[in-house]
Amino acid sequence: MKRLKCFLSLIFLWLPSVTLEKLNKNYAMSIFDLGELLTHSQVLVNQLEVYADKLQQRVDLVDSYIEIMTEKMAQAEKMDSDPLSSFPFMRHMQSDWANILWHLEQQPGEAQATAISLLHSELPTAKDLRETINGLFRIQLIYNVNGSDMARGILMGVQHNYSLTAFEVHTMAKYLAEAEEYIAARDWISVALDLYLADEANWDLYELQGLSSDSLYELHVEVLDNLSADKEMPLALMMEAVKRHPESHNLKRALTRLEMSVRIGEEPQGQEMEDVFSYFRCCSSECRRGSRLYCLYNSKATAFLRLAPLKMELLSLDPYVVLYHDVLSDIEMLALKALAKGDLVRSVTYNVTKKEISEDPQRTTKGIKLDRKIDLTHSLVSKMEILTEDMTSLDLDSSEPFQVINYGIGGHYVQHADYFTESGSDPHLPDRIVTVLFYLSDVPLGGATVFPLINLSVMPKKGSALFWYNLDHRGHGMSSTYHSACPVVVGSKWIMTKWINRLPQLFRRPCLREQ
Repeated sequence: MKRLKCFLSLIFLWLPSVTLEKLNKNYAMSIFDLGELLTHSQVLVNQLEVYADKLQQRVDLVDSYIEIMTEKMAQAEKMDSDPLSSFPFMRHMQSDWANILWHLEQQPGEAQATAISLLHSELPTAKDLRETINGLFRIQLIYNVNGSDMARGILMGVQHNYSLTAFEVHTMAKYLAEAEEYIAARDWISVALDLYLADEANWDLYELQGLSSDSLYELHVEVLDNLSADKEMPLALMMEAVKRHPESHNLKRALTRLEMSVRIGEEPQGQEMEDVFSYFRCCSSECRRGSRLYCLYNSKATAFLRLAPLKMELLSLDPYVVLYHDVLSDIEMLALKALAKGDLVRSVTYNVTKKEISEDPQRTTKGIKLDRKIDLTHSLVSKMEILTEDMTSLDLDSSEPFQVINYGIGGHYVQHADYFTESGSDPHLPDRIVTVLFYLSDVPLGGATVFPLINLSVMPKKGSALFWYNLDHRGHGMSSTYHSACPVVVGSKWIMTKWINRLPQLFRRPCLREQ
């Protein structure tokens, strides 16, 4: 254990010295791309194993030197009775110690340090970690999961094969406190304290990683100071901590701050949350508008559908929302995902006000546009365009290309509209009359598409396609089509989107006369 702690100390002392610039890979934006980290992790483990072997060889060498020196000392004690024994001892003291000193001066692991340095730019950044925590917090908030259950691997009543350590839970609590999410932070820091106190055997290891009882209790005080909660219990807890660690000046200072807070009766500002219970409910369970809607076979949109009608479920009349079932085969979905893998880039959004494209922290996905001009994708993408025309009865000329998208950790897309303007004031603006969203994978938990203003949600089901109109018959955006992608709790969510331009639809969907 002592050798392990020494080994870890060397690692933590070495890592801060790395100065290579790190490129942001946006790992948290795609579950698929996390597989790349597994490969990097295996390389790192292999390098550390080689380093550990070299350290063990050095320990074995030192042990052998100790054995040789002990033997030489025993022989040297007989120099008075056996003068010849003075020569081996003299040679040993003159030559062997020089060799020992040379071995001690060598730095093992230089090759491994170089290899890890080269890989360092491929590792997650602080931004990746922050976005990962944001994803987990979204899951906790929207699906009403407490921190204790999440730390034990229980999500929405289902036990999963993982659990978090005190160090990981403390990281969550610290981030939430910095974001002033004190209610959630209180839940996580309480769990972190419980895990830490129950794992006394590894306190030294936690210390090497930068986690101490001081930091845990101080964070607990900070969180409680910012909540109008009963502070008598944490005050007693802090007093007990000071008794347990009387040498800790940090704990004594934290106790003093907490005592002053109790005497002054400081009350923090309350946290306000908007009323989003309807959205939360529709994320957790499927919402439907009413019982007058129905399912049917669509066999009239095109001549081909007379031979192979599409299974259609009418979800809403205003706005018009339809769910098509079983429109893609398993082979087609695998092929579409294969076209995207390896080339996924972080999704961006267009800001109409600023007239610029930028990253959006409220859209945690990666995607790729499929171009018909690429030979390898031509036949499949052309087939998808024909299928989309059959489903929508619209002209796909000048429409945006298909986008294959993979969601990240707690991946979501905040409530938004797919059209650009509500008034339709610019007749030449290529606004999006229709959205078609293909589901390329099942999602065991989470990931629903929610229309909160019309109390409608659709759970991902691979092979199905969701289709709705964004613009009314005048070309104006319909605010009722505001929608959101709920956070993914378990699984990898793959979708493909198609936005259809309104300008070519002159003869497909003519404007109606005002009533």
